[in-house]
Amino acid sequence: MAMVRDAFTWVDTGAIAYPALHKHIIELTMPALVVKRLLPEFPLVAGRTATFPKELGSRSIGISEISEGAEIPMDFTPLTTVTVTPYKKGLRERIPREAIEDFYIPVIEQQLRRLARRMAYQIDKDCMTVIDLAAGSSSAGTGKSLGAQGTEYTLTGAIGTKDLLWADAKIASYNFIADTLLCNPVNARDLKYLPQFSLYAYYGEPVVQSGAIGTVYGLQFFVSNVVPPGTAYVLSTGQNLSASYAPLGFFVIKRPLLTDIDIKKEFDAVDIVLTTRFAPVITCGEAISKITALATT
Repeated sequence: MAMVRDAFTWVDTGAIAYPALHKHIIELTMPALVVKRLLPEFPLVAGRTATFPKELGSRSIGISEISEGAEIPMDFTPLTTVTVTPYKKGLRERIPREAIEDFYIPVIEQQLRRLARRMAYQIDKDCMTVIDLAAGSSSAGTGKSLGAQGTEYTLTGAIGTKDLLWADAKIASYNFIADTLLCNPVNARDLKYLPQFSLYAYYGEPVVQSGAIGTVYGLQFFVSNVVPPGTAYVLSTGQNLSASYAPLGFFVIKRPLLTDIDIKKEFDAVDIVLTTRFAPVITCGEAISKITALATT
């Protein structure tokens, strides 16, 4: 095995190609990010904190009539700020030299895949945590849906169509347009069980498309284990009736996902290190509606 200061080069036995290592781990990590993609990235170029404005007060859009000779009213919306400080998350994998010498490349790659999966899970989990805490409205799921014959029925523990419509209307009351549904696999199972989302003969193309991600009532349907079982989330990523720029929040990045290699001579091994500094933040909690009290198993 040929070895230089910062890289392991390919020879006949298994080795680690350091020049391609960073790209490889990023490629393994990014497809697994489900929740993080809902937040636009905000690179923090200087300083330790990022501050975002947040509007308070009335959300009235209309302008009142002004009587003759009256003073023209001033448009003033109280503002507050949200400040976040990126924090560091990191993980490393130690690969003994004997493993590099003796194992095939797929064996070593599996270790890198596990490293990437754990980091992806943690990033998504942190994003899910702030979404849960910032939800502007919440209601216990009723499991009620309207059947094809006009009869209302209840599937206990499931997301009923009435629950989805309630969450959608709640978000619309703030002039946001709901576009995303987040579910745990447990609750996605019960949603797909509802006949109006599964009967091809009644409705032609099923409302829940095949695969992990489809649409439900026009909502993009995301299923992930980082979503806590028993709760579903309907949210808007920024679409609104006033055509203003109002993202759900931001994913503040101070240090992008970085990989490094550390040759540990005292252990006759190689450490693969993965670190990042980030902080997800929600600025429009009104665009999030929770459906709670759903099945957890």
